[in-house]
Amino acid sequence: MSKHCRNCKGPLQHFRPATEKEKEYLLKNDERLKRADVDGYWRCQGNDGKCRRIQHHLNQSKGTTLPEDFDED
Repeated sequence: MSKHCRNCKGPLQHFRPATEKEKEYLLKNDERLKRADVDGYWRCQGNDGKCRRIQHHLNQSKGTTLPEDFDED
């Protein structure tokens, strides 16, 4: 899916669905989110896959930037 990314700016970027670890991070760090909500979040793959922006696929203002030390493994 291609969307605008606040971090990458410029042309549309490719996004992929958030992983379980990314969803857990969102749930842990935003008490307003519920499990059903995080299923709609996607991660930007811009900057050669190094972008840390994660946002709701229907509302780009609902999102955050994962911390630099966020580890996928």
